Amino acid sequence: MNRKSTLILLAAIAVAGCASTSSLGTAADRLDTSAHRFYDEVDMDRARGHTTSDAAMLAEATRDFNRAVDRYRSRDDLRPSFDRVAERYHHLRRQVDEPGTRYDDNSLAFERVTEAYLDVDRAMNHADSRYHD
Repeated sequence: MNRKSTLILLAAIAVAGCASTSSLGTAADRLDTSAHRFYDEVDMDRARGHTTSDAAMLAEATRDFNRAVDRYRSRDDLRPSFDRVAERYHHLRRQVDEPGTRYDDNSLAFERVTEAYLDVDRAMNHADSRYHD
């Protein structure tokens, strides 16, 4: 094998190794960004009840998870951080779904949070995802 072929092969192997975390990394980035945008929307509207503080806690949890994805390579290492995100997401989801709230399923900001959360959930919890231990 000549030098050029060897370099191409090594580059392909490196890209393949990174691809396993890129789907989770991309989803974690999107979740972090969308959770912070939702928090900003709720904070500007001065939402009633605990919605603002709960949105802030979700945003904080997504930021921590996003940083953890950059540091760790296995699902087991990421599990505690993801579980915290899941708990915060579902708690806030129940509030958003309550009748009479401004932030129902039609809220584009929370819809983006949900889409990104589901992508992260798939990457973390399904063996056929592109993220592997």
